[in-house]
Amino acid sequence: MLLNSAAAAALILAASPEAPAADAPIITAPPAVQAAPAAAPAARPAPAFRPINHDEDWSAYRTVGDDASGWAQMKAIPVGSTWLSLGGEARWRAEYRGHERFGRGLQDDDGNLQQRLRLWADWRLTPNLRAFVDIQDARTHGLDSGEPFTEESRADVHQAFLETKHSLGDGAVRVRVGRQEFAVGASRIFEPREGANARTAFDMARVIYDNPTGWSGGLFGGYAIRESKASFDDATNYDYRLYGATAARTLGTGPTASRLEFLYANTDRIGVAFDTGLAGRDDRDTFSARLNGRVAPWDYDVEGVLQTGDFRGLDIEAWYVSATVGRTFDHAWKPRVAVRFDAASGDDDRNDGTLGTYNQLYVPPISLRTDLGVSNLVTIQPQVTFQPLPKTTVGLVTAGLWRQSKEDGVYLLSGQLLRSGTEGDSAYVGWRYAAFTTYQVSPFVTVSGVVNYTRAGDFLEESGAKDQSYAGLIVGLKF
Repeated sequence: MLLNSAAAAALILAASPEAPAADAPIITAPPAVQAAPAAAPAARPAPAFRPINHDEDWSAYRTVGDDASGWAQMKAIPVGSTWLSLGGEARWRAEYRGHERFGRGLQDDDGNLQQRLRLWADWRLTPNLRAFVDIQDARTHGLDSGEPFTEESRADVHQAFLETKHSLGDGAVRVRVGRQEFAVGASRIFEPREGANARTAFDMARVIYDNPTGWSGGLFGGYAIRESKASFDDATNYDYRLYGATAARTLGTGPTASRLEFLYANTDRIGVAFDTGLAGRDDRDTFSARLNGRVAPWDYDVEGVLQTGDFRGLDIEAWYVSATVGRTFDHAWKPRVAVRFDAASGDDDRNDGTLGTYNQLYVPPISLRTDLGVSNLVTIQPQVTFQPLPKTTVGLVTAGLWRQSKEDGVYLLSGQLLRSGTEGDSAYVGWRYAAFTTYQVSPFVTVSGVVNYTRAGDFLEESGAKDQSYAGLIVGLKF
């Protein structure tokens, strides 16, 4: 599970205010890298790919003319009085995983190749009605350490929804019903799993209010997907329900404007397990507040999360904080240095009638590998990115990892337990060194590479762990 798709060309490094983490490979490149590529002729718009494809707006391409490229004409095909936009993605990733899961379980010693193919259609039936369908096929070859549905999920209906749109006050309200990808804010709570080979979606209904001058937000409710590896076998997961609300507003104007966002989500899932050992029903309320913005040359992004609820009769008392502060320097290479801090609670007493483990839900990676989740983890990540060439971004990251509670374990990005808290006494998990480079060949093609090495700390060594390494080469195409 690693890196990003093509045309967005970015990473999760220090998600900048303009760059949603949902589009990240494993790092997040500075805004300049994620901007649209070199401008097309003046009369024609430039490609404008988005982290979530159904957020793309190709209406400007309805007037490109008959002499436009086949690709440009494909973005707005006349169908009687309606119009249809076609798009797609192809991503290939070659990986080497050394001592995966720090040497525990099956291992892949000779590398593997992953392929993700997607094709979608956005049919604008009227100015206020659209139908969207997205087919995804994700396959893995030679992965000897196992092929979960996040790595192998053959052709399935990944998204299929209807959406209506109507003016309301100074903004517009949209009602969307059906299978759809879902992300909010910096995607620290709900992220479409870009780093995996197979992205994920929800069967849900959403009411979305967009207001450029005031409060925006909406309501959502539905179910997760019960994903399987064969073709056209994904189904609604009625054991995992969610609903909630969002609200957001821009504060101020100009380059010093900031964005304030709130999220409430209730998730009710059967079969959840933490380091307590027994699986059960997790009925959890999640409250989040986020503020991000820029005071040139500085940028910042801070989010705090509280969780309450019930897990197998235990009261839930959990929390998570994430903060990134960065500075971009006035230099031809556009260097940016930043520090990212993450801390999520663990359970500090197995016998006190409460559960303190943070449920990371659909969290994006927090460092250059998609292996570790944030639950019961404290991470400090200094990082630097720069552009030695106009189309090339290079990043260097180092990360220190500690357990927040010595009584709780360390978790994978999937939420599964990697090491139990009973396997060691130390808080120190390890130290990671990583680097990446991204080359945007064209507006449609991106080539990325990432390497990292994680030295096992005292806690992992106490459990017999080995140092872990990773190398990945990713070629992505979007159209």
